[in-house]
Amino acid sequence: MSNTETTAIILAAGQGTRLRPLTDEIPKCMVEINNKPMLNWQLDTLQAAGIQNIVVVTGYKENKINDSRITKVFNVEYASTNMIYSLFCAEEYMKGNLIITYGDIIYSEEILIKLIEDERDIVIASDEEWQEYWESRCEDPLSDAETFRKGKNGKVQSLGAKANSINEIQGQFIGMIKLSTKGTSRIKEVYQDCKNNKKCQSKAWGSDRDLKNAYMTDLMNYFAKNEELYYNPINRGWFEVDDLQDLKLAEKENKIIR
Repeated sequence: MSNTETTAIILAAGQGTRLRPLTDEIPKCMVEINNKPMLNWQLDTLQAAGIQNIVVVTGYKENKINDSRITKVFNVEYASTNMIYSLFCAEEYMKGNLIITYGDIIYSEEILIKLIEDERDIVIASDEEWQEYWESRCEDPLSDAETFRKGKNGKVQSLGAKANSINEIQGQFIGMIKLSTKGTSRIKEVYQDCKNNKKCQSKAWGSDRDLKNAYMTDLMNYFAKNEELYYNPINRGWFEVDDLQDLKLAEKENKIIR
């Protein structure tokens, strides 16, 4: 299977403060899960699915990220910006079919191929079996898991807010997005519109964050409200490593992604 026309952008500028001391000298994406850096897990999976064009947006300790398989883009303002800003540091590479992933996740080839083969324009992977995983990650899943409401015909109604009850969480965004050529154009258009609008600059897409600090979910929620965001349901097969507890879980159970 060849996906040479698909580009992957990995957002890996973060400092990983909750993984200290492991991230004192290396960026979060280089923390090892069973003796292999998270970034390498992703690169191996992307290549196994036929993706050769891989861009990594770096920031903190970027000199520790060196791999002949990637094109590096440096977010100079990594310490004072968030995901959307990092993504658009790589705007020149945003064309055609795109896979966008967070740098602190690992996932199975099966999940990736499901997303690549999804022909809808703006699609996120949503874990249907999120609850048990979150219960193993933290005492109170509601303290960390975000809202996710499904609409009709595979659309996302809303996502990314703090949840007050489990009923508000009908899946969980895992930090993976697939864009078609049309979806890529659309995301760039919406970003530029926001950049040129003072109100959106200060409260990006109706959030309480300015554009430089906007979350990916702020932008995805905008598309959800416009009925342009779809979800592709998955059942586990991925891990997020945000802190030392997450790392223990991924080390112990990551056979599920092979």
